[in-house]
Amino acid sequence: MFTVIKSAMVQGVFFLNIRKNIDAFIAKVTRKMFYSHGKVQDNKLFVMTFDNDYTCNARYIVDEIIRQKLPIDIVWAGNKATMDSNHFPPQVRVVRRTSFEMYEEQATAKIWIDNALNCLWYDMPKKKNQIYINTWHGSMGIKKLQGNDKWMSFAKRCKKTTDYMIANSTFEEDVYRDTFWPDTPIWQCGHARNDILFEKGIQSKLREEVADYFEVDTDKKLLLYAPTFRDTGDVSCYNIDYKALKESLEKKYGGQWVILVRMHYKNRTGAAAFKPNSWLKDAGDYPDMQKLIAVADFGITDYSSWAYDYVLTRRPMILYAPDAELYASGRGLYYSLEETPFPIAHNNKELNSAVLDFDEEKFQPAIDEFLKARGCYEKGTAAKQIVENIKKLMNITDN
Repeated sequence: MFTVIKSAMVQGVFFLNIRKNIDAFIAKVTRKMFYSHGKVQDNKLFVMTFDNDYTCNARYIVDEIIRQKLPIDIVWAGNKATMDSNHFPPQVRVVRRTSFEMYEEQATAKIWIDNALNCLWYDMPKKKNQIYINTWHGSMGIKKLQGNDKWMSFAKRCKKTTDYMIANSTFEEDVYRDTFWPDTPIWQCGHARNDILFEKGIQSKLREEVADYFEVDTDKKLLLYAPTFRDTGDVSCYNIDYKALKESLEKKYGGQWVILVRMHYKNRTGAAAFKPNSWLKDAGDYPDMQKLIAVADFGITDYSSWAYDYVLTRRPMILYAPDAELYASGRGLYYSLEETPFPIAHNNKELNSAVLDFDEEKFQPAIDEFLKARGCYEKGTAAKQIVENIKKLMNITDN
């Protein structure tokens, strides 16, 4: 019996490999066909993000294009789940990743916008009259830029392929220069996704939107816990005692608190080992992380770059890093956790003490010092500046 099962498994792997080789051959032929015959359309914009959804910097760049009613054909590559969602505005055409349509749209778009290595991942060559803009997805983030062998091989190709990078600080510029973009021109305008953190008069509307989604009252205070993934897949570090945390928050700040837990998309399955209830919500499927950042009254993360977006709100945040030493020796950090303005906790006891002892008077000057040291130049006008550059590249003039 075992021999039969083993034989079936071997045959299954064999046929799976054949299917993968056939798919790879078809993709190669498709890329070559569209590269050779697809004419670049000067008003077409092609977008890819690493989570396929209408998110990150690209979302806010596209929003600005739509707001200005520019004559740009916007195409976004997503997966089945995002294509079936209602996250995209009607002005955006969504195509399936690795489909014939995706290769055709990418081969004929004047500008590619990417927040990672997506546009390189499927080996579509960039033509001489195409422009590749990479917004990246970090900012003043602490995690080193690295990945597995495949990731690194694509990252090394960025030097010759990328036409423009987007940065929000001299620190981020230095990271680009020291890694994969040593000579790539950098637009020093800030990150489009962070404009929402500077926009006045929208907090009430955003809070109502988020509260309605999670079915909580708008007067409830919100804590956002959103840790990053682990390369090892380990989930033991996501061990916060949410009930004790809620009690500490209410003792320190008063009012009623709701905790939003947003696990990284790479390890949401099994990582969020909790049962949602009236005050503990799973925010993994919420479509826009930046809106959660904009309304959260308190933040908790570990090494995730959203901390360095959230710092712009100047609201309280704590780094919960039970595996700090292990993570630093593995993935690697550009600077130590101690160089951030945030209190650090390594276990639940320290986390609750950090909440109860949070010192606002020390925190605000620490933020000033951190932003100055990183050379941050965010002003809340990034999307407008980026779109102005896109208009020039597409020869679009204001009427």
